[in-house]
Amino acid sequence: MLSQNLQDLKQSASSAEEFLRNNELANLIQKQIFASILKKKLDLSENEMRIWIAGCSTGQEVYSLAILLKETIGSMHNVNEMEFKIYATDLDYDSVKIAGAGVYPETAFENVPSDILDKYFDKKQDFYVVKKSIRENIIFAPHNIAKDPGFQHLDFISCRNVLHYFQPTQQQRIISSFHHSLNESGYLFLGQSGSIGESKALFQAINKKWKIYIKQEVEDRNRSEDAGLHAIQEKSQEEKEFQLLNEELIQAKERIANLQGKLEDIHLKYEDKYETLKIDSYHPILFVKGLLQIIKKQEFYKEEYAAAMLQEMNKLELAIESFLLDNQ
Repeated sequence: MLSQNLQDLKQSASSAEEFLRNNELANLIQKQIFASILKKKLDLSENEMRIWIAGCSTGQEVYSLAILLKETIGSMHNVNEMEFKIYATDLDYDSVKIAGAGVYPETAFENVPSDILDKYFDKKQDFYVVKKSIRENIIFAPHNIAKDPGFQHLDFISCRNVLHYFQPTQQQRIISSFHHSLNESGYLFLGQSGSIGESKALFQAINKKWKIYIKQEVEDRNRSEDAGLHAIQEKSQEEKEFQLLNEELIQAKERIANLQGKLEDIHLKYEDKYETLKIDSYHPILFVKGLLQIIKKQEFYKEEYAAAMLQEMNKLELAIESFLLDNQ
């Protein structure tokens, strides 16, 4: 997990640069989206803007957008008193912890303007630490966008390059949830690999390159019907996956029982030589059974646990086969 997080830091370095440089995306976010939201807030006499970054990874995008918003507020008249709150969430708890710390290597900011660095970061040896003036506006939390309730009364949601990790039926359910979470004319940013799929009635594209959408109002009845259809489709897919997993678990149980029987036979017939059986654990069956129980209960990483269980059973079978050959 740590190695993956370090890799995420390297890969996400370009994300900070992409937002904080004076480039196409930064200008679009600031001038076309943030400025529009702030102007509307001013017209409605509202003093808080609310953002949700779903899939915040290790936080570069979060702080980058916070800085862009802070700069936009500072550049506009009559909005200096505007406050903002950013909810930054991710499924991976370790990534959320890294993001919340707000400490990044110097190499992540090679192309970021020096005035931005001085204004929003403190230099600590070879690292930059996000200043309190930015951090105090952000709430980091673990969250599963496919299962957990979303935030409400939002003006902008960023779920950049995340949806492709989910099944199509889950994607549509998430999009519908985002629509419900956004205020009237709120914005949804999906990134270049994102798509609203079949939910075109819910959002209108305002930038097809970056997949930025604005919320469209729809009748509650239509939205309920769509949500119901997606729920049925998702349930059907989940039932198929559960059935397949259940069949694999039944096969695993039979295989474990067979291995346990072989070990017991070896222990009875070769009691004096049992210690020469080359296994990594004194109770390998307990270990494999433990993995089996985790797979049944654990919601995430089933494939990883299943792979570990399969590897352990293969190793145990080879050890038993080798032992029997040596003692024929």
